[in-house]
This record gives sequence, C-alpha cells and structure tokens, in this order.
Amino acid sequence: MLETYDLGEERVDALDLKCMLVSAGMRYPERVYTAVEGKVRLESPFNPFACNCVILPGEVAVHLHQNDASPFALDLDANGDVCLLHNGEYVFPVSFPPPTDYYTQQTGDGKPYGGIAVLEGNGVLAFFYLWKCEYIKTNETCTFCFQVMADMAGFDLPSPTHEDVAEIIEYGIDHAGVKEIQLTAGTKFAGQRECAQYAELLRTIDRRVGLDRIPSEIYCYMTAPRDPQWIDQVFDAGADRVAHDLHVWNRDLHARFAPGHARNIGRDAQLRALEYIAEKFGPNKAFSAFVAGLEPLDSMIVGAEYLASRGIVPAFSVWMPTPGSTDGETKPPGLDYYRQARQEFARLYKQYNLNPPGIPAGSHVSLCRDIYRNMDELLALV
Repeated sequence: MLETYDLGEERVDALDLKCMLVSAGMRYPERVYTAVEGKVRLESPFNPFACNCVILPGEVAVHLHQNDASPFALDLDANGDVCLLHNGEYVFPVSFPPPTDYYTQQTGDGKPYGGIAVLEGNGVLAFFYLWKCEYIKTNETCTFCFQVMADMAGFDLPSPTHEDVAEIIEYGIDHAGVKEIQLTAGTKFAGQRECAQYAELLRTIDRRVGLDRIPSEIYCYMTAPRDPQWIDQVFDAGADRVAHDLHVWNRDLHARFAPGHARNIGRDAQLRALEYIAEKFGPNKAFSAFVAGLEPLDSMIVGAEYLASRGIVPAFSVWMPTPGSTDGETKPPGLDYYRQARQEFARLYKQYNLNPPGIPAGSHVSLCRDIYRNMDELLALV
C-alpha cells in the first residue's frame, strides 16, 4: 500500500516524492555520510563516480544527486538516523542499500569498477557507457545524456573490454547482491556493428559468468539498426530484452533533444525495430523509455499507447535536469503531470498485459517498475 505524507499543504506518496526528488535533487551534508560510513552503501558526495540512492518507504529507490538549492535535504534525526526533510520539516526516515566493497575494486588492468558500471538500488548493475558515442564527432549528442557530457568535459570515461565487463558482473553477483544487468553504450553510426558488438559481449559474459547465474534479467539499450533482422543475433546470444529508446514522441522535440538520433536513425526506424522484436520474439521483449517531462503529457501518452498496443513496453523515466538544460520553454513539470502520467502507464500495463523491466527498489530514475508493483492501487484511485 502506498502510504501518504504531508509536504506543506500537499499530501504525497512515495512515487510522488520520487518524481520530485529526481527533478529537484537533495542537499546532502557530509555529516550524513560520516554517520553511516561502512554501515550502508553510500559514497561520499565528493566521489565523482558516486551513484548514490535513498530507499523510500515501499521499496522505492531514488537517485541522490546534490543540489544545494533544493527544498529537500537528508539529515540526522534526534536518534542519529538518516531522514528526509522538506524545507526543514521532517518527512520520514530513509534507508540505503547494504554496504559493499564494489567501488574499491579495479579490473585487472587498473580501471575502477565505478567508472564502468554503477550499482542502483538493491541489485541493479548498470553499465552506462560501454563504448563512446559517435555523435560527439558531429556535435549531435542527446541534451540529457550525462555520460556524453562527462566525456566531453574531460572525465575520460574508460571503455571496458568484454572481459572487463564479464569480470565486473561476476564480482557483482558474487559480492554485491546484483540481480539485474543493464547494458548501455554510446551510439554508433553503423547499427550492424553495434548489434554484433553486443552479441559478442553477451557470449563473453556467458563463457565467464554464465547468463543463467543472473537472478533476474540482462537487457541491452541499443541503437535501432537499419535492418531489424540484425537484432536477432543479440537475442540469440542471450539478451532477455532489447530497448530502442524514443525519449519523446513529438518529432520536433525529438530533433531538438536527440538531434543525432533524429537525423541519423529517425523515429520510423526505431519503431520498425521495436515492432520487429515484438512480432518475432513476443510481447514484453522490446521496450522504449520516454523521458517524462520533456514533452506535453498528451503527446507522451499517445506514443506510449502506440507502443503498448503492439506488445512493446513503454518505460517511464523521470527527467533529471542538468545544469543549464532548462529554459523558458522547457522546465520540469509539476506533480499533476507525473500523477496523470503514472495513472496512464498503469492503465497501459494492465490493459495490454505488459510487464516492465526492473526489480523492487531497483532503478534510480525509472518509475515503470514502481508503477507496475502498485498498478492495481493506482488504478483504483481513478
């Protein structure tokens, strides 16, 4: 059951708060880290590779990103336990994932694990940039992509070998409670080459680790290839699902926020690939994320319904604005937007018998599994 809480004059639940916290961030003083150091998985705010989260009541994981201007803050209550504050007022206690030595590990050739893959929530291992995005060469990168921004800012994110990836997955399963694997990489101009690279990576993981040792799923976020049949090799190599992210449904906004995708791939090619997967491999095998907040709600729901009616899972990610990414035309929406959106996604999952990816207290910014786990309760609110 989704409990509700007073937030000023607003009554909110944990899903409301996830949207608000991802959008607004939190203040995160060093004393919070010091109080729980070694007891939970929480990296110092000064660690550039940190991918921290808090777990809200109801097993809802939320990305913890520092924003000193946010009305939300983590702090210590009278008993020394970590709690969430809003404008200085106590909201509720929060928890964190269990401690792990994951972020102290390095590959055999000295690459830090945290520079290649991060832990999310209670069991997700997310590889965020397996190889560089080739749209950097033409200055057509997606405006909301943290990895490309870090790369262009000179962080020099390491490009792991397939053996590196397999090593990290093996450690994650054996020592860090990993249940689910997300594979994401930079876009290549040649979709056939990207499909082949993912297939070889999956075979390497299977040889070293065994894909059957992954408790939940392993899935790939990929560029839609020109010929959808090239995707077959990725499924043949062991992927449980494949995602071709649309980000937004509106064509003009797609070109604005994801210029490389719009010019070099196009929405029609993405839809063709998604529909091919659903037709050949069945429902729930293809999914595509919308970044909720980047476009008007009606437009996003039209796109989500289009996918859902074809057995493709529409995924719901909350937009986390980066510095300088908001302007007079584009700024995070209010709570009503997110409430209506989650209601519609719950309806689509129920109506079309869709099962989105994810685990309880898993993804930091995706809301789709949180919606699915509370689907009946959300629909009862209509």
